Amino acid sequence: MKNGTTRRLFTKMSGASLGYILISRHAVRGGQVNPAIARAMEAVKAAIPRAEADLSRPVYHFRPPAQWNNDPNGTIFYRGWYHLFYQHNPFAAKWGHMHWGHARSRDLVNWEHLPIALWPSLEKGEEHVFSGGAIPGADGRPVLFYTSIGKRDPEQWLAVTTDDELFTWEKYPGNPVLSVKSHGARKVHEWRDPFLFQEAGRTFMVTGGNLDPRGGYAAVQLYEASNKDLTAWKYLGPVFRHPDKSAWNIECPNFFKLDGKWVMLISPHRSVEYFVGDFDLAKGRFTPQTHGVLDPGNSYASNVMFDSGGRCILLLWGRTETPVGMGWNNVMTLPRILTVAEDGHVRQNPIPALQSLRGAQASTANLSLNNNAVPLGSKVAGDSLEMAADFEITGARSVGLRVRCSEDRSRGTEIAYSPESGMVTVGGQKAFVGRDSKLSLGVFLDKRVMEIYANQGKGAIFTLVDASARDLGVEVFAREGAASVRSLKAWSMQPARFSLENYI
Repeated sequence: MKNGTTRRLFTKMSGASLGYILISRHAVRGGQVNPAIARAMEAVKAAIPRAEADLSRPVYHFRPPAQWNNDPNGTIFYRGWYHLFYQHNPFAAKWGHMHWGHARSRDLVNWEHLPIALWPSLEKGEEHVFSGGAIPGADGRPVLFYTSIGKRDPEQWLAVTTDDELFTWEKYPGNPVLSVKSHGARKVHEWRDPFLFQEAGRTFMVTGGNLDPRGGYAAVQLYEASNKDLTAWKYLGPVFRHPDKSAWNIECPNFFKLDGKWVMLISPHRSVEYFVGDFDLAKGRFTPQTHGVLDPGNSYASNVMFDSGGRCILLLWGRTETPVGMGWNNVMTLPRILTVAEDGHVRQNPIPALQSLRGAQASTANLSLNNNAVPLGSKVAGDSLEMAADFEITGARSVGLRVRCSEDRSRGTEIAYSPESGMVTVGGQKAFVGRDSKLSLGVFLDKRVMEIYANQGKGAIFTLVDASARDLGVEVFAREGAASVRSLKAWSMQPARFSLENYI
């Protein structure tokens, strides 16, 4: 059958009576209906109308067809497609029943939803398919590694694809490929979230966890593949220990080479942090030289991939805290390009392809401010906008923008910069972007979420916007002194395309 076609099959699924069920062709594996996949996808499809009816749902940030998502998983560029897998509950808009959702994109802006890739094998004692990574296998096709969770110790499992479009996946019959026994006498607590990388013709894996649940020993573990099939692994020990003893555990470690340095991204049950330094392959040790917070906002759980142009693409889980009854919950942050600057710190900027969503442009320039706020009028208003603003500060204690302002200007979400502290602040979340008399802001407003990029990627914040549907105004301000808006451009943003052709 061709892509997008479906078949009606009589099947008996767990928890359902024998009946006529619309089954995606991709739920048929090895000639047999996979009841777990079929049941999960039917639950998602049933929730789509409710999710689409919510007018506050973001329209150009990635999101599943419906229901819950959290961590990005297994991001990989393969045969011209950017593939995104993600933690997904098909049965409700809240955490639970972890599966791996799947989507692909040519440009990281418009997406095709693909069939659910991984499911909990309940018959094998598996209750959740937790986070993990992807890497090319022996035949060049990607393989997936993830943490299998059940009423037992965590295990690392392998899944392989059965087609070049990566539509269908099978779990390796010899799973687990790694168990807690691999650590010998060392006990690793909260062990999960494999991430894969290659160096010097060898394949490695890192996982998160801690070496003492009482705290102070959050660490990343390192392993090396012992065969080309990636089904046998050798434990090499801790590659990194968090220097802050208040970080009791590490989730979703990403470890990769970028711009001549090695970068470690970790999610230590608080904002995602980065460390940049050197990796001694012979000793299996990473020595950090710089450290920072990747995004202090409502984001968590990073995953990165490299495309054919060598760009390092970052995705994060964007937490929206949506009420369960709305049929959806959470998005991904906009894809960001990561680089390492000369000062050893990470820079992150939105992908240029987002410009394809720009609609009508409005602009202003050389607007003087002196301890006041100026509304920008109906031409710069809305709940789906991109804005680029450059400020010059000549004495003001703070400058910035207010978005989603009410007509009487009593309500609005503020983005403020202090040249004294060097901080950009929005919703109580702060990012250091340098002390300067100039400020460059890039703002992406998407219904109830917003992303701010400041001073050429020195700071990035994903945050929530709590506003009435009628609150659409934008204003610029300077407080306790003078400043000017040298240039401000704004574009209405069109919705991204989210295709269901290969899902249903």
